[in-house]
This record gives sequence, C-alpha cells and structure tokens, in this order.
Amino acid sequence: MNRSLKKILIVTWSIVAIGFTALLVYGISNQNGVNGIFDSYNNSMNSDMTVQKDENVDVNNIKNINVNFSSSNVIIKTTDESNIRIIQKSSRTLTNDEKFQIIKKDSDVTIKRGNSKKFFNIFSFGNMQEIIEVYVPKDYNANMDIETSSGNIEFDADIKLSNVNCKTSSGCLVSKSNINATDINLEVSSGDISLGTLITNNYNVEASSGNIKINSLAGSGKLDTSSGNIKVQYKDIAEYSEANASSGNIDLVIPEGLSFDFSGECSSGRVNSNYDLNYKNKKQNEATVKMGSGPYKKISASTSSGNININD
Repeated sequence: MNRSLKKILIVTWSIVAIGFTALLVYGISNQNGVNGIFDSYNNSMNSDMTVQKDENVDVNNIKNINVNFSSSNVIIKTTDESNIRIIQKSSRTLTNDEKFQIIKKDSDVTIKRGNSKKFFNIFSFGNMQEIIEVYVPKDYNANMDIETSSGNIEFDADIKLSNVNCKTSSGCLVSKSNINATDINLEVSSGDISLGTLITNNYNVEASSGNIKINSLAGSGKLDTSSGNIKVQYKDIAEYSEANASSGNIDLVIPEGLSFDFSGECSSGRVNSNYDLNYKNKKQNEATVKMGSGPYKKISASTSSGNININD
C-alpha cells in the first residue's frame, strides 16, 4: 500500500471517528437520548428527500401485514382511510427495481423492496437515506410483522393490533406512542429499544447489544439485553416479569399498590431499593422482597455485571 493511499485512509477513518464521537456526545447530552438523535436524524433526512413511490392497497379480509426492507428506516403511522398507504422516500432517484413491491396472497399482504442493487458510500452507509412510511387504517386490528436490516423501526401513532413482531439488525426501535397488542415480540441487534407505552398480554423484548427503555409497560413477559441497560416503569404486571442483562444496570419502577414478590441477583454489582430488602449475603448482590397482600406478581431481575434498582 503506497503512502498516498495510507494517508487517504487515515484521513477518511479519522472523519468517521470524529462523526461517531460527536453523535455519542450528542446522545449523552440530549435530554431525549436516543429519541433526540432519532428525531434529529429523521428531520435532516426528510429535508433532502423526495417521494419515489406512493401506492395504496386494500386491506379488506387481510389478517397479516408484512413489511420487509433492508437499509431503510420504516415508520408506522395510522390513517382514517380504509386502505394501507405506502410512501417511499429517498435522497436519490431510485430505479424501478429499487422501488417497493406489494404482494397479496390469501389473507396476507407483503410490502418489500424490489430487486435492488446495493448502493454504498462511506458517508451514507449503504442506502440508509431512505424512508418507508406505512399508513395503517385505524380500524385494522389483526397482525403486523416488520423486519429491516441496517435501518430503524419507528411507531409514530397509537396503534392497536393482535400480534406484533418487529426485528431489526443494526438499527433502533423507537416509539413515543401507545402500542397495544395481544402478543408482542421485539428484537433488535446493535441498537436501542425506546418505547412510550406498551400494553399487551404477553411480551418478549430483546436487544442483543443496546439499551431497553419503556416508559409504561403492562402485561407479562421477558426483557433481555446482552450488553446494555434496562429501564422500565411498570403500569401493571399481569402475572410475571423477567429482566436480564449480561452487562448493564437494571432499573425497575413499580406502580403504587401492586402486590409483588421480587428476587434479584447480580454477579458483580448490588441490589438497591427504597423497599426493605432481604439480602442473602454481605455483598448485597442477592435480595428478595414481598410487598402487598397477594395475589403476588412475580418479578425477577438478574445481571452479570451491573446494579439492580427496584423502587416505587
């Protein structure tokens, strides 16, 4: 490798490192955290984007809406209309092959990218400068499955469904709205999950490398992150809630008047609470507490490296 090429690579990666550092500092200092970054990013993207395709599809007798994209941000909104409306925006002109397709089969409708060629440059990170807006009829209450790689998923309106499945790799899952569903499964790798209100019978929320934050949670289920923090404020617990973090802190806020039976354990850390905990050892890394008169909701929390905080 000649010296000129080495210099170019050093300068290029220095610019990338500075950019990531600035983004990290902004995220820490911004009072809205990941939402603040997400909003700023979307605002800057939208200003440079034009509509590439706008299409409606009838959802009469549809039981499953599937949204599948790569290298795109997917935003779920609602509409008073009876049809789904899909708008594809991009900062560059897309070919017909790159524009989305709609496939209807029996009771399913699938919205997916066409046969596109991957576009890449070091500053846009693939085709990240693209947004897919999906407007779902307000009276649609069946199932929704969303999957994207190298992109974010955002819920930008209150929505009530039967089953919700969301999966994104190298992206975040964000909502400031109310998500209400019978069963909810949310999976993120290399990104954060930041939600407003999540109301469900059963939930499974996983972030393989990122934080989980839910401002209001109701139902029963599991919260897992392999490298990140968990911060949850419960609105109610149906039967049980499990929170596990391999490397990170767990903060749980319990609603007033809830009867619960809690157990917490951290390998390297401490269990803290404004409740009167029963510690199992002098390290104070294992503790239990039972509050109320029953029936008791089961709450368990564990982390390998981090603290556990449970408070009202």
